[in-house]
Amino acid sequence: MELSHLQHSKEQIFKQLYEEYYAPFCLYAKRFIDDKDTREDIVSDVFTSIWDKLGTESFDLQSDTALGYIKMCVKNNCLNYLKHQEYEWNYAEIIQKKAPIYETEADSVYTLDELYRMLYETLNKLPENYRTVFVKSFFEGKTHAEIAEEMNLSVKSINRYKQKTMELLRNELKDYLPLFLLLFFRT
Repeated sequence: MELSHLQHSKEQIFKQLYEEYYAPFCLYAKRFIDDKDTREDIVSDVFTSIWDKLGTESFDLQSDTALGYIKMCVKNNCLNYLKHQEYEWNYAEIIQKKAPIYETEADSVYTLDELYRMLYETLNKLPENYRTVFVKSFFEGKTHAEIAEEMNLSVKSINRYKQKTMELLRNELKDYLPLFLLLFFRT
């Protein structure tokens, strides 16, 4: 019976605290947050947390530190909310600055054939020797020396052709390059 009476007493004290201090703490939260609904949510969350702690014996609602505790919780929750907002804004700004291909073409799913087509369209912009070196190197797996011998060119020329081709691919297919490297250029 004593425990039930003690619980009832804590509930009465909570009810009194809530009725007296909910509105003032919402006003206090205005120092940190402009949005009325957000402030009310934060203060409500603090009071809900206190309500949940009522069942624990170590939580004393009658102490003179209860108001200080509530004030500290409201302030911390407001600051945490602002910190989270800042994180979201920074993330949104980063995403906005660097719009990856999946955002600009959100519904695009490329088949392997489409990726090959994109690659070959880009390669067709190159002189034939560059294309040949690229195909022999990446698709046929030939060494620079083998390609140089077949094409009657120097190894240095083969290196230069390959570098120019990769430069064009990086520029033309920059949004897809990691996918191409993963799919086509595994060693």
